[in-house]
Amino acid sequence: MSFTTGLVQPDWSLAILLGVLLSDRKTWVWVLPCVVLHDLVLYWSAWVTLPFILFVAVLLTYADVSLAPGQQQRWFGLVFGCFPLLMGGMSIIAWLLTMMLTTWVWFLLSRRREKVYVEPA
Repeated sequence: MSFTTGLVQPDWSLAILLGVLLSDRKTWVWVLPCVVLHDLVLYWSAWVTLPFILFVAVLLTYADVSLAPGQQQRWFGLVFGCFPLLMGGMSIIAWLLTMMLTTWVWFLLSRRREKVYVEPA
Protein backbone atom coordinates (compact mmCIF):
# COMPACT_ATOMS: atom_id res chain seq x y z
CA MET A 1 0.00 0.00 0.00
CA SER A 2 2.97 2.33 -0.24
CA PHE A 3 1.73 3.68 -3.57
CA THR A 4 -1.21 5.40 -1.83
CA THR A 5 1.02 8.02 -0.21
CA GLY A 6 1.20 9.87 -3.50
CA LEU A 7 -2.58 9.93 -3.96
CA VAL A 8 -4.70 12.78 -2.68
CA GLN A 9 -7.58 11.36 -0.68
CA PRO A 10 -10.53 13.05 1.03
CA ASP A 11 -11.55 12.48 4.63
CA TRP A 12 -14.08 9.79 3.76
CA SER A 13 -15.59 9.27 7.18
CA LEU A 14 -16.13 12.95 7.93
CA ALA A 15 -17.64 13.47 4.47
CA ILE A 16 -20.16 10.69 5.04
CA LEU A 17 -21.03 11.88 8.56
CA LEU A 18 -21.42 15.51 7.50
CA GLY A 19 -23.46 14.50 4.44
CA VAL A 20 -25.84 12.52 6.66
CA LEU A 21 -26.18 15.49 9.03
CA LEU A 22 -26.86 17.92 6.19
CA SER A 23 -29.49 15.66 4.63
CA ASP A 24 -31.54 15.37 7.84
CA ARG A 25 -30.97 17.49 10.94
CA LYS A 26 -32.52 14.86 13.22
CA THR A 27 -29.54 12.55 12.72
CA TRP A 28 -27.31 14.60 15.05
CA VAL A 29 -28.04 12.15 17.87
CA TRP A 30 -25.86 9.44 16.32
CA VAL A 31 -23.67 11.60 14.06
CA LEU A 32 -22.00 13.52 16.92
CA PRO A 33 -20.73 10.40 18.78
CA CYS A 34 -19.39 9.12 15.45
CA VAL A 35 -17.58 12.43 14.94
CA VAL A 36 -16.01 12.05 18.39
CA LEU A 37 -14.84 8.57 17.39
CA HIS A 38 -13.56 9.96 14.07
CA ASP A 39 -11.52 12.62 15.87
CA LEU A 40 -10.14 10.18 18.43
CA VAL A 41 -9.02 7.67 15.81
CA LEU A 42 -7.53 10.11 13.31
CA TYR A 43 -6.34 13.03 15.44
CA TRP A 44 -6.01 11.57 18.98
CA SER A 45 -8.21 14.36 20.31
CA ALA A 46 -11.98 14.70 20.47
CA TRP A 47 -11.86 18.44 19.83
CA VAL A 48 -10.58 18.76 16.26
CA THR A 49 -13.76 18.80 14.17
CA LEU A 50 -16.36 18.14 16.89
CA PRO A 51 -16.93 21.81 17.89
CA PHE A 52 -17.47 22.75 14.27
CA ILE A 53 -19.87 19.86 13.56
CA LEU A 54 -21.69 20.60 16.83
CA PHE A 55 -22.15 24.20 15.68
CA VAL A 56 -23.47 22.96 12.33
CA ALA A 57 -26.00 20.71 14.11
CA VAL A 58 -27.20 23.60 16.30
CA LEU A 59 -27.32 25.94 13.30
CA LEU A 60 -29.41 23.50 11.25
CA THR A 61 -31.82 22.85 14.10
CA TYR A 62 -32.29 26.55 14.84
CA ALA A 63 -32.39 27.74 11.23
CA ASP A 64 -34.80 25.03 10.06
CA VAL A 65 -37.23 25.84 12.87
CA SER A 66 -37.04 29.63 12.67
CA LEU A 67 -36.38 30.25 8.97
CA ALA A 68 -37.48 27.04 7.21
CA PRO A 69 -35.25 24.35 5.72
CA GLY A 70 -33.03 25.88 3.09
CA GLN A 71 -29.90 25.44 1.04
CA GLN A 72 -28.05 28.49 2.38
CA GLN A 73 -27.59 27.22 5.93
CA ARG A 74 -26.60 23.78 4.64
CA TRP A 75 -23.94 25.17 2.30
CA PHE A 76 -22.61 27.27 5.17
CA GLY A 77 -22.63 24.15 7.35
CA LEU A 78 -20.71 22.24 4.69
CA VAL A 79 -17.93 24.81 4.45
CA PHE A 80 -17.85 25.45 8.20
CA GLY A 81 -17.78 21.72 9.03
CA CYS A 82 -14.88 21.05 6.66
CA PHE A 83 -12.94 24.18 7.66
CA PRO A 84 -10.84 22.59 10.47
CA LEU A 85 -9.47 20.07 7.98
CA LEU A 86 -8.04 22.86 5.87
CA MET A 87 -6.57 24.62 8.90
CA GLY A 88 -5.15 21.32 10.16
CA GLY A 89 -2.83 20.93 7.21
CA MET A 90 -4.95 19.02 4.69
CA SER A 91 -4.13 19.95 1.11
CA ILE A 92 -6.62 22.13 -0.76
CA ILE A 93 -7.31 19.34 -3.27
CA ALA A 94 -8.12 16.82 -0.52
CA TRP A 95 -10.30 19.45 1.19
CA LEU A 96 -12.23 20.09 -2.02
CA LEU A 97 -12.59 16.34 -2.59
CA THR A 98 -14.00 15.99 0.94
CA MET A 99 -16.52 18.76 0.25
CA MET A 100 -17.51 17.22 -3.09
CA LEU A 101 -17.99 13.80 -1.48
CA THR A 102 -20.06 15.39 1.29
CA THR A 103 -22.23 17.13 -1.30
CA TRP A 104 -22.79 13.86 -3.14
CA VAL A 105 -23.77 11.98 0.04
CA TRP A 106 -26.02 14.89 1.10
CA PHE A 107 -27.72 14.94 -2.33
CA LEU A 108 -28.16 11.16 -2.46
CA LEU A 109 -29.69 10.90 1.02
CA SER A 110 -31.91 13.96 0.50
CA ARG A 111 -33.28 12.54 -2.74
CA ARG A 112 -33.95 9.18 -1.10
CA ARG A 113 -35.74 10.83 1.81
CA GLU A 114 -37.76 13.02 -0.57
CA LYS A 115 -39.04 10.02 -2.52
CA VAL A 116 -40.30 8.38 0.67
CA TYR A 117 -42.40 11.37 1.71
CA VAL A 118 -43.91 12.31 -1.68
CA GLU A 119 -47.59 11.46 -1.83
CA PRO A 120 -49.07 10.21 -5.08
CA ALA A 121 -51.32 12.61 -6.97
